[in-house]
Order: sequence, then structure tokens, then C-alpha cells
Amino acid sequence: MQSTPPNFHTVHFDEHPAATPGQTHTEFAIPLSADFSMADYCQALFQKALTIGLSEIADLLDYHCTKVKNPLRWLNSLEKLIKENIDIFDSRLLQHRHTKLISQIDIKRHSLQIVQPQPLKLHKKINGFSDEKDYSFLAVRDHLKTLETHEEKIAFLEDQICDYKQHPPDYVSTKQQPFDIQCALEIERLEKQEKLSQKAEARKNTAKQGKKMPYHGDLKVLCDVFHKLMTKPTPKGSTILPWTAAEATEYICNTLCEADGSPINPATVRTYLTGSRPPKADWEVTLD
Repeated sequence: MQSTPPNFHTVHFDEHPAATPGQTHTEFAIPLSADFSMADYCQALFQKALTIGLSEIADLLDYHCTKVKNPLRWLNSLEKLIKENIDIFDSRLLQHRHTKLISQIDIKRHSLQIVQPQPLKLHKKINGFSDEKDYSFLAVRDHLKTLETHEEKIAFLEDQICDYKQHPPDYVSTKQQPFDIQCALEIERLEKQEKLSQKAEARKNTAKQGKKMPYHGDLKVLCDVFHKLMTKPTPKGSTILPWTAAEATEYICNTLCEADGSPINPATVRTYLTGSRPPKADWEVTLD
């Protein structure tokens, strides 16, 4: 048996059937010590693939595929293990073994897909998967609930779409829409919700401000009245309206409009409120 080189690369197996000491097992089993580690499993499996007879490779794959719940994913992990350690196949004989291993894995995968054309039946919540990543829109929606702002949700969904397109899954569920399409539809839904929320907020603000009433007189006269109410003292010494010019301007412009419905110019109101440009005497309103 060849020894495992020091630069051997380990990969992850979701399932790793092995025979522990004291168990009876066939020549295809992977014997391991009682203390399991992924590194030991990968090394033992790789050594088995290197040393077993070429004619027995198909039987080795058949044996292990019957020991796991998801044989397709196990085959993908084995293929990745071989790929990560391709430098070990550095001789003509080992290169031939590498070709044989990959071809038998493809044959076995194809036979499983024919028998089980919908490999995602066991993954109803998953849109697709490869040996490195699962894509689940239900999981995405759950994560969206943890995000507060509209911008954070859109950015997260766009990242998911980009990741999906850059690393498409090996297997896709036929029971659901593609993962990226569902994410795009969710973005569209969020955008519509945001627009509706903005419209609703605008209506609320309009309702709070109330309807502006038209003013048909001379704006100078109106502002002169307010100026007098704000400056002329009462018998008790206080003014009738203890407002600042800014407060009076805001009140007038938020409650009144021009006769034609156009807004009143705040700058003009502030100028008139200072009393620097009083109205003509025949239009002046006195406070007697």
C-alpha cells in the first residue's frame, strides 16, 4: 500500500460510512479507528481508491452508495477528493487509474440520476445544491426578516443572485422556480412595497398638514395684522401672539395659499412681518 503524501488535501463528506475495529466488513469497507476524523476517513478512502483492482472500482462505488442516504453528494465529494489530490497521479499507471476512477464515478452518477431523476425529493426546502453550497430561498426569506432597512434587504438579495450565477448548482429542483428568479421576484415585491409605503407616508403627512385655505386679500395687510398682534402690547403688558417671525411665517404658509391655490412665498412673508414695508394707509387694519 502506498503511503499518503504530506501534502494530501482533505475534503468534507456529509456521510462517511466506515468499519470500526471489531466489526466484520468486506474488502470495500473503510476501516478506521474508534476516534473518527475527517482527515483519516479521506486518507483511508483515497488509499482504497489507489490500491483496489481497476475492475473492482465499480463495485467499490456501488458498496458505498448503498451505505449513504445521499449517494450523489457522496460521489461528488469523492470526485472532489480526487481532484484536490490530482498531483498524486503522477505516473502513467496512476494517470490511467485516475481516468478509470472519474469515468466510473460518472457512470455511477448517471445511473443514480436515471433511477432517481429528482434527487431533491429529500431536500424540499432547497432549490439546488452542489458539493460546496446549498441554495434555499426559504432560508433567504428567513434571513431577510433579520434585516431592518429596505436597502439591506435589496443588497443581500442581489448578492445571492450574483453568487448563484457565479457558482451555479449541480442539481436543481424541478418543483420550484430557480433560486435567482425567486430572489429577483422578491426584490420586485420589496420595491413595490417601498413605493406603496412612501405614498402612504406622503398621504399621512398631507393629512397632518391639512388643507390650505385661499387668501384673497393683500398679503401686506395680512402680515401687518400679524406683525401688530406680535408686537403691540395688551393692557397686561404681553403681546397677543408671542411668536417669532419664523413661527408666524410657518403658520401663514402652512395654513393659507394664494387665491389661485399656489403656495405663499415664505421670503415675502418674512419681509412683511418685520414691519419694514407697512401697507398703504387705506388698507391698514387697526387693532383698537
